[in-house]
Amino acid sequence: MEYKLKQGVTAYIEPSDKYKTVLIQYKFRTSFGGKTATERSLVKNMLETNSKLYPSQNEMDLKMASLYGATLHTQSQRFGKQHVVTMSLSVVNDKFIGGDDTLLEEAFAFLEEIIFRPNAQDGKFHEKTFLREKENLNNYFESLIEDKSAYARMRLNQVLFEGTDQAYQGIGDAGFLEDITAGSLFECYEEMIGSNQLDILVSGDVEPERILKILAGQKLSDRKEIEKEVFYFREKNTEPVASSESQDINQGKLFFGFSSPVYYMNDHYFAGLVFDGLFGGFPHSKLFQNVREKESLAYTASSGLDFLRGVMTVGTGIEFDKREQVEKIVLAQLKDMQAGDFSDALIAQTKSMLINHYKQNDDYQGRSLAKQYQDILIIEKPLSQEQWIAGLNAVAKEQIVAVADKMTLQAIFFLKGEATDE
Repeated sequence: MEYKLKQGVTAYIEPSDKYKTVLIQYKFRTSFGGKTATERSLVKNMLETNSKLYPSQNEMDLKMASLYGATLHTQSQRFGKQHVVTMSLSVVNDKFIGGDDTLLEEAFAFLEEIIFRPNAQDGKFHEKTFLREKENLNNYFESLIEDKSAYARMRLNQVLFEGTDQAYQGIGDAGFLEDITAGSLFECYEEMIGSNQLDILVSGDVEPERILKILAGQKLSDRKEIEKEVFYFREKNTEPVASSESQDINQGKLFFGFSSPVYYMNDHYFAGLVFDGLFGGFPHSKLFQNVREKESLAYTASSGLDFLRGVMTVGTGIEFDKREQVEKIVLAQLKDMQAGDFSDALIAQTKSMLINHYKQNDDYQGRSLAKQYQDILIIEKPLSQEQWIAGLNAVAKEQIVAVADKMTLQAIFFLKGEATDE
């Protein structure tokens, strides 16, 4: 249920008796940019570390322990053309603890404290905390290179979106960190708190009236509303762009980027889900069976769709000298999909697995709320489970082939060993 609290501030309350916890999320949304994402990632790290009332991590932890083990989680993510900072608190429903029927109010008060009353003075964040968190974020950026598959995926994204802000990760980039000060970061924080679209999501066995009464007591301000426009449409390359990098590694990472017609809930969406499952999403897929199992050319081989930016990524882990063979066989699998070389039995198996995954997601409160938020930003009226399953089951073979036909290779990135010739 949707409740407009102020201009640019909306609450979405989903009562459900499926969960024994109440999940509260404050989501601050603005346009995506590399510098903005970096600053906001550091802001959310500052907020989850301490506050005015709880000036140390230990004091914050003690407070959460007193809230029957409440858990705090923060996230900084690119959401297509927009950037979202999420502050989440999960707390046990006070219906199950007996004797304390104000736990929900206390939980909201704690979240309000850490979001709206940070550890700051005279227009800047607490200097010691700031320097520590800035160093921690820089260390995190440096550590990303250790996960070679994630690193290759990041580099492929840079090749695909070169020259645009979309080339940056959702958490930003280390290159923007140096110029951030405790004062400039506090300015970013004030902009986020005072001007961003604010969506407050609540999931659990709760009464909307109780939530609205709590939120009415918070000092939430009007802000200018921005469009819920999240889809990014990149210009296609006329020819694929190839890039490579050498590192001291034992296994090569060969990643492919394709332009895709599949966006969330567009005309190709359900057919795209089935296509991806058949192509590289499941163990029975062409990439897994033919590239990994049958030919033994890759240790890993899978595909994935970006429903907000119209991109399909294929990732493989290979021996360095197998690069040309793997490239040929991966592209051959796509040609087979375009030729309709897959059986009705495999289509049915893929649909069944997709439906099972969809139902399982509803069992996890965080995943269920994430899907709800995606629906909020993209479609006016979310589909029921029955409608979603009906949409998937209605997909015909020719629709899957039509999706395959529109997949166009745009970029290849190869992470190879230092002594390897490409």
